[in-house]
Amino acid sequence: MAKNKKKRARRMPKMPERELHVDDIQELEGGALLSTEDTAAALRTFQDDLEEARREGIVPKPSSETENPSFMDQFARNGAEKHEVFRYIRDHTGDVPNEDADDWIQTFYVAKVQGTSVAFFIALILSVGGVIIGNFRGTATIGIVISWMLSFVLLAAIIVFVMVWFIGRRVYPKIAIMLDAGRDPETYCMRYLAYLREKNTKDVLEAIANYSRGLRWQGRWKDATELFDSYIADYGMLGDARAQYLHHQLLACCAFDRGRLQTMQAEIAYMKSVPTADLDESLTSSMDTLVKLEQLLELERDGKKREAYELVESFFYSSENVLRVALALHLGTNSDNRNDALEWINFVVQMGVTTWCVKRAKAIRNSGQLQKLPAGESRFGKNARERRRDAREKRKAERARLAELADAETTVEHEAQIPR
Repeated sequence: MAKNKKKRARRMPKMPERELHVDDIQELEGGALLSTEDTAAALRTFQDDLEEARREGIVPKPSSETENPSFMDQFARNGAEKHEVFRYIRDHTGDVPNEDADDWIQTFYVAKVQGTSVAFFIALILSVGGVIIGNFRGTATIGIVISWMLSFVLLAAIIVFVMVWFIGRRVYPKIAIMLDAGRDPETYCMRYLAYLREKNTKDVLEAIANYSRGLRWQGRWKDATELFDSYIADYGMLGDARAQYLHHQLLACCAFDRGRLQTMQAEIAYMKSVPTADLDESLTSSMDTLVKLEQLLELERDGKKREAYELVESFFYSSENVLRVALALHLGTNSDNRNDALEWINFVVQMGVTTWCVKRAKAIRNSGQLQKLPAGESRFGKNARERRRDAREKRKAERARLAELADAETTVEHEAQIPR
């Protein structure tokens, strides 16, 4: 048995604890989740930005990926010049893929694309060679041979294009799962940056929004907002509905993380001013969650902890995994008993991986504020010691019930033997 445990320990090494990069927020380090530096922001709407863009003559700047350059221009570009999104993110954040991300993208994307291309080109050469040899040994003409060769070339080109496209479509979901389900925004950003370096993307806005989201969950709120702000200014997206909606959605999420209610309210008001006719339904679906998060901060500001706890419980299990970690912080700080609060905060520490929530949870736990709560049964679930105690009491009660049953049966048998 001991040998099996040692083998499992070797197969599953303990991951070293990583130092988390989280922007310093002094007013929150003591364990609070509401900022004392929150100030009312000037209300601005999308129509204001649209009018300013028209007045200043600002138009969206076409990226080098959407200019549709000629074949010779595209051929003349070297690899570094084509990947403008990678270079833009690198220049504004200073981030470059680490060695692990490079190895991952080489294994799951580059090697597969290269292997697929080489395999089909080998099959093409063999097929064309077979056609040439087979036809010249018979009575076929040069025209028939050339037509067969062109057919094989076209078929191989189509198959290679489809296979490479299919491989590219499956890479990002594998990267996104590290953030959405794995709660590891650091690895997500590194792999996504390595992916952008290897594969051009025509949707620059989507790439900026994805990377900014990874920065936000790392707690790098300043880097995330500055990257998106620069994109809006440099690419002339001041009057673009989709870009501004994603931009202010990021700002609202960062405001929630930092406990800035008034800022979050202003950003949500801006998002509601963007015409929904210009947006996809997949974008506007996040509004319901943002409104609930805004209500949560309002209840906490008003000191209504029980209502805040119940609100989070109402949508906690229907939220994505990475958001549950942030919501668990609010369950821990709004709980009315010690065991429940500690269970939620420990849940964040254990499951938060590289999210900013881990550092905040440790600050809450070290502040000692949870120890002042009255003891009570955890609504999250009893701890291991309480579960073992309950199991012992259950077994003891079962033994007592069986003993009573045996005594009753013995009494009935004894009474049946008494002569009447």
